[in-house]
Amino acid sequence: MHVNHVRHAAFLAVIAVAFAGCANGPTTAVPPGGNGSTGPSSTVHYVQIERLSRPAVKELFEKFVDHQVSNAAEPYNDPTLQGEIQSFTDALRPPKNGADYGKVLASVLYPDEYTVDLSQTGPAAYLGNETGGATSSVKSTFGGRAVTDDVVDISLGAVFGNTLPTLGLVADDGQENTCLTKQNVAQNATQKPTGTFPYLAVPH
Repeated sequence: MHVNHVRHAAFLAVIAVAFAGCANGPTTAVPPGGNGSTGPSSTVHYVQIERLSRPAVKELFEKFVDHQVSNAAEPYNDPTLQGEIQSFTDALRPPKNGADYGKVLASVLYPDEYTVDLSQTGPAAYLGNETGGATSSVKSTFGGRAVTDDVVDISLGAVFGNTLPTLGLVADDGQENTCLTKQNVAQNATQKPTGTFPYLAVPH
C-alpha cells in the first residue's frame, strides 16, 4: 500500500510539472551555452536537461564532471565528448604503427546522435550508417536503432574488439580485449518485441 501511495504521489508531481510548463508557455531566457531551439523571436521552445543518445557512450568515455557540460551542448558541438572518447581509448589502445584507434573510434561515435538515411526504407540498424552496414546481420546502412539491436554488445565490440579493423577503418593494432567485447546477457523470451505498436514486450 505504501509503495502505491509513493507511485501515485510521484505521478501527480510529474503531471503538475507538465501542466505548469504548459501554463507558462515557452521561456524567453536562453540557457547557458545557447541550449534550446530558437525561432525568429529568439524564444526558446525547449530546455535540454539531459542528452543521452547512444547507450554507453557518455557513461563509458566521459568524465562524470563533464556530463553537465555535454548535457547542455548540441550533439555535434560538444566541447568534451569527442576528445574524451579518443583519450580514453588511446589509454587502452595506444597509437601503434601510425594507427590511432581512439581517433578513428571518436569519428565513428561522434556526434552523439542517431544517423538515419531517410532515402532508404530500412530496416533500422544501430551504427549501420556509420559502419556501412557491418553491425547489422542484414547489412543495413539505414542507421537508427532497431528494437532488437544489442547496442551494448555492438558498442563494446567497437571499443575493445576488432570491429573497426574488420571494416578497414583502421589498421589492426593487435590490442583487442575479447573478454570485454560482450556483456553476456541473453535476451529473455518474455522481452522479445511484438509485431504491433509500440513493438515492446508487455511490462512484467
